[in-house]
Amino acid sequence: MRLRMKFWLESESGDYMLGPGTLRLLLAVAEQGSLKAGARAVGLGYRTAWDRLKKAEEGLGFALLERFSGGEGGGGSSLTAEALELVERYRWFVLGTQEMLEARFYEAFAGWSQTRPDVPDVKEKSAK
Repeated sequence: MRLRMKFWLESESGDYMLGPGTLRLLLAVAEQGSLKAGARAVGLGYRTAWDRLKKAEEGLGFALLERFSGGEGGGGSSLTAEALELVERYRWFVLGTQEMLEARFYEAFAGWSQTRPDVPDVKEKSAK
């Protein structure tokens, strides 16, 4: 079994700031050059992507995207300097801790069985 852990940042008051989904969206926007194309690349609707970024910006207290409108080449978006730094720091943190946390998890749960006889199976309960 491959363990999948997710890390997200939230403020002291519990406001969402950044997580893996928003990170993927930001990377896609940087690669695609617009929020619309970035949202499409990660399988989100434009409105959902917009709402996700606004929520993150509110929690962080700074803009994540610079938006450019119209003109000869059309509109677009790029990551702000603050967003670029945040993305790099977040990726560095996750990459640096993932293996250590997985090893610690497997050590802590080695030999533990979810089907122990003294613990009722959740599936059995929900089927009744």
